[in-house]
Amino acid sequence: MTLKRRILGRCLLVIAAIAAVTALILYTVDLKDLKAWSSQNRLAIVGAGVMLLAAIGVTLQRRGLVQLGAQQASKDHGLEPPPPINPAADAGKKQVESAALQLKDLRFQMKQIRWFRWAYTRPWLLLTGDETTIGRLLPDLKERGWLLADDAVLLWGRTGSDGRPDEMWLKQIRRFRRTRPLDAIILMVDESTLLPDAVRGTTSPWGIHLARITHLLRWSAPVFVLDLDGTDTVHRVDTPVTGCEIPHAADAPAIETALLELRNRLAHVSVGQLAHNPADRYASDLSTRLDTRSAPLARWIASLSDWQRRAQPVAGVMFAPWPASGATTTGTDSLHFPLWRYLTDAAKRTPGRRTATHPLTMVSGIALAAVGLWGAGMLISGLTNARGLALTNDVLRTFNGANSPATRLRALLALQQRIEFYEARVERPTLFSRFGLNHDQDVLTALWKPYVREARPQLLAPVQQDIEGQLVDLTQMPTAQVDDQVNRLARDGHATLKTYLMMADPSRADAAFMTPQLVRHWNGGIGLSPGEKLDLSQRLLAFYAQHLGAHPDWRIAARDELVAGARQTLLAVIGVKNSEDMIYQGILESVGRKYPDQTLASLTDGTDTRGLLKTTASVPGAYTRQAWDGTIEAAIDDMAKRNGVTADWVLGATSANRNASAATPEALRASLRTRYFADYADRWQTFMNSITCEPARTLPAAVAQLKLIADSRQSPVISLMKSLEFQGGAGVVKTSLSDTLVNKAQNMFASKDNAPQPAAPDPAGPLGVSFGPVLHLIAPGNAATAGATSDLSLQRFIERITMLRLKLQQIADSPDADSESRQVAQSLFQGKSLELADTLAYAQLVAASLGEQWAGMGQSLFVQPVTQATQAILEPAQASLNDAWRQTVVASWNRSFAGRYPFANTNNDASLPELSRFLRPQGGLVGSFLATQLAGVLTLQGDQWVPASSGSGASSAARTIDPAFLNAINMLQRIANHLLAQGEPQYAFDLKPVPSLGVTDTRLTVDGQKLHYYNQQETWQTFTWPSNEPQKAGTRLEWQTERAGTNLNMEFGGRWALVRLLERAHVSPVDTATYLITWQAAPQAPQSKAGAAKTDDGESLTAQAPLAPAPASLAYPLTYLMRTDVGKGPLELLALRGFALPSRVFVPRTTPSRAAGTALQPPPLPPGALAAARHASVPIPGGALPE
Repeated sequence: MTLKRRILGRCLLVIAAIAAVTALILYTVDLKDLKAWSSQNRLAIVGAGVMLLAAIGVTLQRRGLVQLGAQQASKDHGLEPPPPINPAADAGKKQVESAALQLKDLRFQMKQIRWFRWAYTRPWLLLTGDETTIGRLLPDLKERGWLLADDAVLLWGRTGSDGRPDEMWLKQIRRFRRTRPLDAIILMVDESTLLPDAVRGTTSPWGIHLARITHLLRWSAPVFVLDLDGTDTVHRVDTPVTGCEIPHAADAPAIETALLELRNRLAHVSVGQLAHNPADRYASDLSTRLDTRSAPLARWIASLSDWQRRAQPVAGVMFAPWPASGATTTGTDSLHFPLWRYLTDAAKRTPGRRTATHPLTMVSGIALAAVGLWGAGMLISGLTNARGLALTNDVLRTFNGANSPATRLRALLALQQRIEFYEARVERPTLFSRFGLNHDQDVLTALWKPYVREARPQLLAPVQQDIEGQLVDLTQMPTAQVDDQVNRLARDGHATLKTYLMMADPSRADAAFMTPQLVRHWNGGIGLSPGEKLDLSQRLLAFYAQHLGAHPDWRIAARDELVAGARQTLLAVIGVKNSEDMIYQGILESVGRKYPDQTLASLTDGTDTRGLLKTTASVPGAYTRQAWDGTIEAAIDDMAKRNGVTADWVLGATSANRNASAATPEALRASLRTRYFADYADRWQTFMNSITCEPARTLPAAVAQLKLIADSRQSPVISLMKSLEFQGGAGVVKTSLSDTLVNKAQNMFASKDNAPQPAAPDPAGPLGVSFGPVLHLIAPGNAATAGATSDLSLQRFIERITMLRLKLQQIADSPDADSESRQVAQSLFQGKSLELADTLAYAQLVAASLGEQWAGMGQSLFVQPVTQATQAILEPAQASLNDAWRQTVVASWNRSFAGRYPFANTNNDASLPELSRFLRPQGGLVGSFLATQLAGVLTLQGDQWVPASSGSGASSAARTIDPAFLNAINMLQRIANHLLAQGEPQYAFDLKPVPSLGVTDTRLTVDGQKLHYYNQQETWQTFTWPSNEPQKAGTRLEWQTERAGTNLNMEFGGRWALVRLLERAHVSPVDTATYLITWQAAPQAPQSKAGAAKTDDGESLTAQAPLAPAPASLAYPLTYLMRTDVGKGPLELLALRGFALPSRVFVPRTTPSRAAGTALQPPPLPPGALAAARHASVPIPGGALPE
């Protein structure tokens, strides 16, 4: 078994490999190319297949012989282990062999009766049920398994030890009689068989038994219930057939009705039988028995199938007597019952059917579904293709009927769209356009003919005429003096000539280049608007340019004299000018992919950058020191010596070296080197500035980053900087020992005259200007600027990082890390000198020393790791300060003022002494917290708390202060300074009434202080709030109009009564100390809300709408002027209405994406722009030209 499994496994592996190769070929190779290749090599493919199959056959045959030989040898030497003993398997094999042997005996006997279709000469009836009942009726059936009756074959429905049908026996029956395994199933019961009352919906055991027989045979045969009871001593084997047939899907009442009708017929017949022969009692006994057995028998029969999804067909109920005992009775008398003949006829009338799991049923269903799907597909395909053809016919009809040029162009565009549609369909046919009805290729072939016929005069002729006219002008252009205009005309002429040659030679067609040129030269479209003309030209000519290469017959006849003249002019104008660009591009193309691109992983080889640095950019291999030393330098020298013009197919194959360059080889060499090193530095700067630092949000992560940076062997930063130092040394002139000695000797014996000395080569090389800051940082003694005194170096930065890492490691390992972090953060807030602040300042100096060109690298490699370490210290401290603020101030504030006016719109007033306890300038809860816990973060300047700007930690923490918190404490500070100026809460202010039309008398009472006005001379009256008499607390505004009496609607009690009155007034500032206060009911029409918006500035002179509606009875405005001693007086308290103290001091800090200085810089210029800038007369804005 193990060997067979191995062989099967290998076969499956081979099949899987073949399937994978086939799938790969079908996926990667175009189906059209595959079909063409197979048709061309059909004989070779067939021959290879035959040879492969023959080889496989020979191999398998030899393998089988080798396997048999090995097995036989192992048996001969006694090496083969004894086969495993499996009693269950042996018993199963014996059972299968016994069943097959019994049915072979049946086949032999049946073939003696009829040779052809021997299994279908007589119906096969399977007798199942109680084995005792079957054995008593047919004793020989159990031993032989089958018996031949006069008109049927009786089969024993044997069962296994578990009471289930014998699977092997039934499978052998199905094997010998595949088309119709059984004609009927006879379920035999007797008087001893229990007929329990079945509950509807429950499962009957005999029903399951019949269902299993049907499942194993895959054939649903009609079921007949045979009830055996009593004896018939008169008729013996000629007992008349007694029973009733049951209609399909009959329920228990219908079955009982049929049985009762049978009872009545038997009673009628038995009367005559008894009168003729008193001993003939079988019919009368059966009639009597049915009186009590009909109901339970009917329910039992109904329970056989009513629980099934597809009911088992119970065709009838039969009754038969037991064989009469006597001397003349044998075991085969029951075979001659007329009952078997009747059951045979009944089975023919109600034939069985295949089940859903029968192979023929499944194959038929699949075939029917396939036919249906194929038919539906053909129908949809026919409709789809017919619709497409109809649309195409409409387009062709419109195309042929167009008369004007504009109409013909629109029709040509519609025809082009149909061609594009069919091209896409031919390239990738849709599923619903196939099914054997697809003729897209034929339609596409037919559509090309009218397109070509119309495109030549409408598209090609105008373009060709305009191009030839421009080429004529180009040949006549003077070339004695080359200026900007001549250069521009030459460039345009080169593009025009290239387009003309592509139209004459479609194999060189380039759609991306040709499309804008064709649009520029097309002057057709008479009768079209400018916009439509531009749109049509772009779409039509782009389609033509894309398909020109695939249609060589579209070529035009070029005029040789025009081409020759244009080439001569272009060679005279641009041959020398473009030589440097062509040479430079040719040098870069010659490098190809010789040298690998430099990535972050390759530059930090041997170190792990994960968790520290990342970038997806790379440096092309052509801009590396390996490429310069290996290829580029020699190529520049070689091309400078040649000093010729690279061949251009547009200018002709013989145009190379026709015009020599006016520049010397040395000048060309210098120009090429300068251009290369400018691009070299730009690529490396772009790459290094793209590196970003991985975020480290926790203190252990920041310590791990610093540890990795400071590791002298595994530091990616050190490895990266060393690689950058190596790459920055490209082009450096190496001075040998002999050169050094000669130079020293010349200096010693040189004359003392002032003759100019030859310029010495730059020791930093051509990249010294670009890489100078980086090289000085890495190796200060070797850089070009080594003479300058500076304390900045990579080694000192690593030393500071090491010191900082040790300090942070000590904090992280301490038992109370949060407390340590908070102390360090407090020191940072206060601007004290610590390792963290010093290291951050040093990192910023290092980044600044690199200059703007390397600003991104400086931020990512030096500043960002230290900044993240700073944040790792500050964030826990800030969270701790947030918790302290909530627990010490916010919680007490909420307990004191929650649900109290003016902080909530309720009738309960807040306590002014309690408010003073929080806001008191000296010793108040809020001020004390700010002065002690946030010292160094916030400073009190005048009466405003402002973020501190000194100290790196303070400035960093100040940037994360919640603006809502800062606004809230400044508002409270302003109120405290004015309300508690004398220690106790009190405002002093003056009020003066303003006359109002329709109001005759007003009385305003504030905490017992009264102001009565009845249209006399207005005067100022001084008020204080709150007053020193708490028992008089309350505010009341009374007025009297010309039409009504006194109103008392505006009256409020409590300490905050004045604020409740003021919140219903419209406040307009007159100047910085005087405010106009007006009470009036709101009009019905909506008013502007411009003045209703709150502002954070408590001293603003913006009008304020009422915060609460005034009573509807205030039809006339009541107006007063308020003059305050300081600020806005009691109007400032309106800011407390609905005020909630912020729950946090600091907001969570977001991850910085890049340094601000880098983010504001424009993107780097492309190399082409830099090359153009070197020839420009005006410098690039923002800096000097690159070297």
